[in-house]
Amino acid sequence: MIWKHKCHELDRYAERLIEQNPQIKYYIFGAGILGKELMIVFREYGCLVAFIDNSVEKQQSKIDGFEVISFQEYMKRRDGQIVIAATKENSKIIRKQMEENLLHHEIEFFEYDEFSERIFPVISLYCFHKLYIALTQITLTERCTLKCKKCAHGCFAVDYSTVADLTLEQVFKSADCFFSKVDFIKEFVLIGGEPLLYRELPQTIQYIGEKYREKIGTYTITTNGTIVPDEEVLKMCKKYNVYFRISNYSHQIPRLKEAYQRLTDTLNKHGISFILGEEDLEWMDYGFEYVKRELDEDGLVRVFDACKTPCREIRENRFYFCVMARSVSDNLNFHVGEQDYLDFSKLGETEYKKEVLEYSMGYSDKGYLDMCRYCNGAEAKDKSIPVAEQMERV
Repeated sequence: MIWKHKCHELDRYAERLIEQNPQIKYYIFGAGILGKELMIVFREYGCLVAFIDNSVEKQQSKIDGFEVISFQEYMKRRDGQIVIAATKENSKIIRKQMEENLLHHEIEFFEYDEFSERIFPVISLYCFHKLYIALTQITLTERCTLKCKKCAHGCFAVDYSTVADLTLEQVFKSADCFFSKVDFIKEFVLIGGEPLLYRELPQTIQYIGEKYREKIGTYTITTNGTIVPDEEVLKMCKKYNVYFRISNYSHQIPRLKEAYQRLTDTLNKHGISFILGEEDLEWMDYGFEYVKRELDEDGLVRVFDACKTPCREIRENRFYFCVMARSVSDNLNFHVGEQDYLDFSKLGETEYKKEVLEYSMGYSDKGYLDMCRYCNGAEAKDKSIPVAEQMERV
């Protein structure tokens, strides 16, 4: 989307959202992992009423002091909107349950991703005057222990003899710059490449944890599971409540099952939370190595608007809308989109929060990224490829 009224693009949208829920009160439908992550956000803002769950067993309990009620009990109260926080399959069941009771999508209830990425950031700023971002990452290294043919970051092309990890100074500057503007983030992620290859990982975890942990809902390391962290990393993760998201490529690389077992055993031993994803059977093909869109600027804006990737990145003072666009351009030597970021060091003193929010939601001067010419974007979901297919034996 092209900026037409910078810092005022969302004013009317915010008015409508507030009219629908003037008390800013929410129920979370789903008392599992996603629900608990969202609870951390709502607790910060004081806007959670209770959990809803169809499990009678869960209805007999509380989660961090919040009651878990039945959907029937909610229907008696009707004093807040519902956010569905469940797996895809369970979300379909819950949505049907809502619609059968004449509740309307985007009025009485919301899906998890749309709420986190599109609804609550607006509510946060316009009602609480806090700049909230759903997810942002720091790419510590482009090096990886795997060499996947269709890596969405293009890490298969990285020359280890020439690539440079971020320095600690760069990492610290990235965090300082980001949190000088952002009041709260649902999930702050350390990624790669493979982030456990980063030699200064303990110092990174400690610095961000000491200075900014209270501004982070879920503090995360995303890993391919091939490395067991050393004692210093484990110590810092335990201290600052760092959560591991482990990708599961064992369908394509069976030997990784043993690696995952070693890693999860270690994390369990140290009391560190993690989730090992379901076995990925296929990836989306973004087509970086063969797509070349011959489109005018209006066409590229349409490509960008259809995509809406949630993957933001902070890199020193540069806030990137799409971490893949930046990393692929660098790693595959495209050398495009080098100015496609919001410069946090040049934000004004007034209304900068609205500028950051609008940029994070897809507004910019051009309305697209140069890398949109070389990416399948939203069309990638219809182009399946084998997961984690290796270019060479690793």
